[in-house]
Amino acid sequence: MHGKCNAFTKAGKPCKGRLLPDRLYCMSHDPEHADLRAEGQRKGGEARANARRAARQWAAVGEQLSAADLPAILRACMFSVRAGALEPAQASAIATLAKTSITITAEIELEQRIAALERVIGVNHPGANIRRIS
Repeated sequence: MHGKCNAFTKAGKPCKGRLLPDRLYCMSHDPEHADLRAEGQRKGGEARANARRAARQWAAVGEQLSAADLPAILRACMFSVRAGALEPAQASAIATLAKTSITITAEIELEQRIAALERVIGVNHPGANIRRIS
C-alpha cells in the first residue's frame, strides 16, 4: 500500500512523501533511516564543497592557460576520473571547453593572418576590391 507519509514538514504542512513499504513514514521522515539521511547529507555537502573548491582553483588558473597546456589538463582529467576524484560529466565539460578554446584560438589566429595579408596587398577592408557580378 502506497499512502502518504504521516509526518509534517518544517512549515507544519502534511508531508506528501510516499510511504516506505510497511512503514508509516517516507524516507525523509522515517526514524529508522536517520543514519542513511545523515550520510547522504554529508556526502552532498562534500560534493558541493568540492565543486566550489574546484571552481575557485579553475578561476585562479583559467586565465593563465595556453593551448599547449590543454593536453596535460585533459590527461589529468582522465586520471582524476579513473581515480574517482572527478565526475565524468565534469571531465566531459572540461574537454568540451578545451576543444572550444582551441577552435576559437585557431580562428582568431587565422583572422589575424588574413588581416595582415590584406594590409600587405593594400586591401583596406574585407571585400573592398572584389567586383560584384550582376
